Amino acid sequence: MLAAAHLLQPKVGGAQCQYRWFHPVALSRTASLPRSGKRHNATYEEAHPGCPGQQAVSTVTAALPAVPRHIKVNGHRIHLRLVQQLIWSLAAATAGAYVISALYYLILEVKYGTFWLKPGWDGLINASWWTVARHDIRDVYEGALATLFVKSLMANWKKAHGERVGAFRLATAPFVIMAIALPIVIAGVWVINFAGPWLWHHTLHDRHVHLTVTLPAWLSTYLSTWNWQPLLIGIITGLFVHRFYRPIGNTIQLFFIEIAVNRARATGKIPVWVRRPLTPPVFRERFAWMMDNDVPVEKHGAWIKVVAPVMTVIFAVLALYGGYIRLWFAKHGVPGHLF
Repeated sequence: MLAAAHLLQPKVGGAQCQYRWFHPVALSRTASLPRSGKRHNATYEEAHPGCPGQQAVSTVTAALPAVPRHIKVNGHRIHLRLVQQLIWSLAAATAGAYVISALYYLILEVKYGTFWLKPGWDGLINASWWTVARHDIRDVYEGALATLFVKSLMANWKKAHGERVGAFRLATAPFVIMAIALPIVIAGVWVINFAGPWLWHHTLHDRHVHLTVTLPAWLSTYLSTWNWQPLLIGIITGLFVHRFYRPIGNTIQLFFIEIAVNRARATGKIPVWVRRPLTPPVFRERFAWMMDNDVPVEKHGAWIKVVAPVMTVIFAVLALYGGYIRLWFAKHGVPGHLF
């Protein structure tokens, strides 16, 4: 259970000062005691004549309960936790990459009446290498967002449980992340198209690496849709940008978990996605830890209640549409059309 501090504050009663008890509610926050008075801006001495001035009040900040190395869900540890984490990480990485594919297509490839960015984008730089580089930019961003999505599932929240951001930073996160990653993306594309080939030529000359691995047909088809060099640069980019993204991902994750915790405490029923492996193990463990230790749930503002669900739905729709673009439309569709 959480530690609590009881505080004393003077209260006027007749000719002498009485005292009443206060209990801090907010977790990991210092309680501030209001001074009542006859008028809003009255000092304590003016409002309480004859009483000694209010002394500085010290509080004992409530501490979070210790988080064990292995968190039990439904009374036992999650079975095949590592396998589940890998499966969910693969799904998250694919979804993140598909989001970029969808955005790239919808912004640069689709013709909206007379408005079409594709000709300008294709001819942005009059050089032969730009034909490949413009697609490498997309591929690097795919790797970066894929990494951020994976880190959201695999990140160690135990050391930063209360790390949150406001609605404004949450809503502007996609644009800020793309801006922060842009210098690394450009540097990565330069390495792929210029520095890498030059270094290979002057160190290994004309040697080629031949690697043959027998894979299932479905896995071979899936891997063939990725370009590993930009993807690798994208992963490095994502690891760098994650320092900025971490509180954003934690805010979104904690938002939905806290809603579920509130509902479970009110109804006494544990959600199905906690009892069954319908969500990543990290989500289920965090829910179980908050429930078992009576961890307080922070009250969410009106804007965050709108921004978090809307952003989640948008990303989910973009991921599905990006999968459609990558797996079917790129081979069978007609360029310049939305469907």
